[in-house]
Amino acid sequence: MAAGDTKKPWAVFVAVLLGLLFVSAVGLQDPPLFRAQWKPQPLHADEAVQWSLAKELSEGLPYSSNADRFHGPTLALSLNAASRITGTPFAEMSESYLRNVAGFYLLLLSLAALALPGVSLWSRLTAAAFCLLVGGGAPFGFYFVQEVLLVAGLAWGVVLWLRSEATESPEGRGLWRMLSGLAFGFALACKVTAAAYLLLFFVALVVVRKPWADRYLAGFLLGLVGSWVMFQGVGFTDVHGLRTWWQQLARSFGVASGRSEDTLTAVSYWPWIWAALWLAEFSLQRYLRERFVPFRSSATDFILVFVGLIFVFHLFLPYKTPWLLYGVMALPLVLLVPAQLGEGWRKDGLLLVGLLVSAAYAAGDFAKHSETAMPVREFVSRVERVSEAYKEGKFYIAVEGGHYWPLPYYLRKYPVGYGEFPQASKAPLRLIPATDASEPVIPGYAVGSLTVREGGDRYWVLVAKGYESVFIGK
Repeated sequence: MAAGDTKKPWAVFVAVLLGLLFVSAVGLQDPPLFRAQWKPQPLHADEAVQWSLAKELSEGLPYSSNADRFHGPTLALSLNAASRITGTPFAEMSESYLRNVAGFYLLLLSLAALALPGVSLWSRLTAAAFCLLVGGGAPFGFYFVQEVLLVAGLAWGVVLWLRSEATESPEGRGLWRMLSGLAFGFALACKVTAAAYLLLFFVALVVVRKPWADRYLAGFLLGLVGSWVMFQGVGFTDVHGLRTWWQQLARSFGVASGRSEDTLTAVSYWPWIWAALWLAEFSLQRYLRERFVPFRSSATDFILVFVGLIFVFHLFLPYKTPWLLYGVMALPLVLLVPAQLGEGWRKDGLLLVGLLVSAAYAAGDFAKHSETAMPVREFVSRVERVSEAYKEGKFYIAVEGGHYWPLPYYLRKYPVGYGEFPQASKAPLRLIPATDASEPVIPGYAVGSLTVREGGDRYWVLVAKGYESVFIGK
């Protein structure tokens, strides 16, 4: 980019701020994309289960023996590291604390744009700042979930591979290729889905006729395997974790193909429509800016093919949750936007405002995915009042019939028993799954209700007689 192409770089950020005002003016005064960052909701089940996984890992329970090991150990390891560095006990970790841990990886994802070769520093800085601002283009970027880590690993894997291609010296090319393998190995330890993404990565290389089967491939594989073993094996301490990965890979075939009871079909196809429009927006930018450049000759074609393959891969499989689309939304922001900037502050501002408005509107449909109900916070404050007022022995809670994942986090400060145990019938506070509208009548208890997740996971709350007024707060 020539020095005079962007005479007023600050104007791009002004344009983005004007875009925020525009979003509000047309009726989206509280867009989910920014609400997730500025007005955090209660922890989603996929967030809370990571807290439980990390807590058990810190207590010496091997990751490979955990019932939810299919989530991968990387986020749990990161939370353990954050706990030790900051000295924060698990019982004192707020929702914001947990999301700040994932926020580190959102920052790492955004910084991948700075390592892109052949792009001006201003374009890279702008793209990195924009990606961080919008959380990778979806609300999940602000959540305590594995997807942020997975996509950060993918982004760095791609960028480092591209740097190896742009390096002329054999030593430098080999080093960048090995570092690319390290990043992809980290992604593999996050989720087995990364194995499919890695395969699609090489398919994209073939489609755009980029060389990959060269003498540097051995270094890439060495970094890939070493990184995967280190993270999947929990710092080389859990050898069984390596076998667990393969077991979960086999399980994923049944889930993805719709032949497993864990298969989740699409509740709404709007997130998929938004993702398709998102890719169409980037493809249109490629055509408008490089209309005379043949296919496979453009630096952006490889990225478009790779991300497009990821989208098509998930589109045709029965298993569908909006989480699967985070890579489709986030990867173009750090891999494509830098190359599409540099046309002057007016065009750059128009591009970013367009992406901002698209992301803000799409976020509403992305966010409607098994949200934990807001009443859970009020429930926790009521439990605290009862625990402080309880004078008839030790206060504890019994949750019958298992639990929905947010409960262990939100009841973390109290002794809680899950399932059947001898003292459950005498607990000062009991939770019983509400399978119908029939309110239970149990001597010695007043009955209330709690909805943990919108549209399901409802409990009857049994409070010991004499403490119902404390629980209600009257």
